[in-house]
Amino acid sequence: MNKTFTKRALLTLALTVVALCLCGSAHATFKTMAQKLPASSNAIVAINVAKLLETPYAKAEWTPNTPEAWVKQPVMIPPGSTRILMASDVQTNTMESVWELSLMEMERVPELQVLAAGEGGNIDRVWDKDAVASPINAYFIPLDKKLLASITPANRSAIAKWLRTPLQPEGNVTSNYIKGVLATLGDKTDIVMAMELEGAFSVPNIRRFLEENDIKEIKTIELDNAARTLGTMLGIKLEMTVDKEVKGRATVDFTRETDGLAPAAKPIMIAVLNAAGMHIDDIDNWTFAASGKQITMEGKVSTPSLRQLLSIVQSPIPAATTTTDKKPAEGGNVPADPAQASQRYYKLICANLDNFRPTSSPSEAATFARATSKRIDQLPILNVDPALVQWGAMVSLKLKQAGGTMAIGQTQMNARVAGIADPSYSTYSYDAGGQYRTDVNPAEAENARRQRRAAALEQKAQAQQQAVQIMTEIGETRPKIRAEMVEKYKVEF
Repeated sequence: MNKTFTKRALLTLALTVVALCLCGSAHATFKTMAQKLPASSNAIVAINVAKLLETPYAKAEWTPNTPEAWVKQPVMIPPGSTRILMASDVQTNTMESVWELSLMEMERVPELQVLAAGEGGNIDRVWDKDAVASPINAYFIPLDKKLLASITPANRSAIAKWLRTPLQPEGNVTSNYIKGVLATLGDKTDIVMAMELEGAFSVPNIRRFLEENDIKEIKTIELDNAARTLGTMLGIKLEMTVDKEVKGRATVDFTRETDGLAPAAKPIMIAVLNAAGMHIDDIDNWTFAASGKQITMEGKVSTPSLRQLLSIVQSPIPAATTTTDKKPAEGGNVPADPAQASQRYYKLICANLDNFRPTSSPSEAATFARATSKRIDQLPILNVDPALVQWGAMVSLKLKQAGGTMAIGQTQMNARVAGIADPSYSTYSYDAGGQYRTDVNPAEAENARRQRRAAALEQKAQAQQQAVQIMTEIGETRPKIRAEMVEKYKVEF
């Protein structure tokens, strides 16, 4: 055998082995993570955790990304994670998700035994992957040593179908809008949230919204045209950049020119953000613009607003990433401290309750209440004090009641508004182009508009009053359970 050939062959083999080793240990990227998203994904959240933690803002405002810090100040991202890509299939008529998936790149994914012990769940085999089935209606699936998938609900057949779907270089997501946003993600990304909204809102409903909210920037004769433009909405994207402070930029894309909406850009953007669950308290100080086929807004994001936005990531977080225990004991049980588990559970519920805020509509408040209840139901309860678990179940139930109350209030409000008839046409004519026109008396039109607005405000106030009463009842229970836990465990809650 030729010695030169043999040396080249050995060198090639060695380089190949090194390359394979490097590929096996390489970190994921948003591009490779996006390839794993299910086809029906229509909403995403991307968080470049490792990059954020190196910013002056994070070092000044956030505690370290460790299990110990999680206990003291909960954040809606798992400790030890370096990159997160969350996706869901959101039903835009209710803003509730059919399923939620979070892909979490971590410094090291916990072992299956540790994941199962932390959840009080069991190890399962789904298609070709080992997984942990959690009693909180979720599956945790290590895709490799650094990438963990969190999926809810625990629909085993749907998860198996996702796992066996071949990966495509361009990914499997069918939404053109979401695919376009995913293509922009990279190492320079900080935080990006996006939702497809094509066909989400009908033109009649949009027009009713414009009337009910008395957007003075849009004249009565311009309502129909404004509603038709808004009906061509494709989606919304919120990008946040972090350095010494957090800055945000939101963009709503349309298929029609938006120049005519420029005077009303602010109320329109606020309404769209709220509908998409991306409410920002600092919005009054932002700048707004409408140009081409986009409406944009940008400005600073405060720490409370940022935490509120990050709470959108609802996928369950594995308990094993939030405990200081590293190894499973004999029998597969993690020796977690009940005081620590209870403290974390209490703080997470309080953090969710503290995010409650006044909303622009009963339906938005109902969506918030239902989403918060769902997050509480998905919290790990292993080793949590039974009295605290009972309190959490009560809070979740009350939130469901508040959500139901607000949803009924929205239906009643729509019914009352629809019951106020439009004024009769007062003139019939042809314009210069030969088009047939019908007009109404401006005074009668304004009177109908005022009646609808008054009816909407009255019904909204009644629904909000009932919901606030429920939230007050929840608030009254917090001092009592906190005092009981502090007395029992001798640690601050």
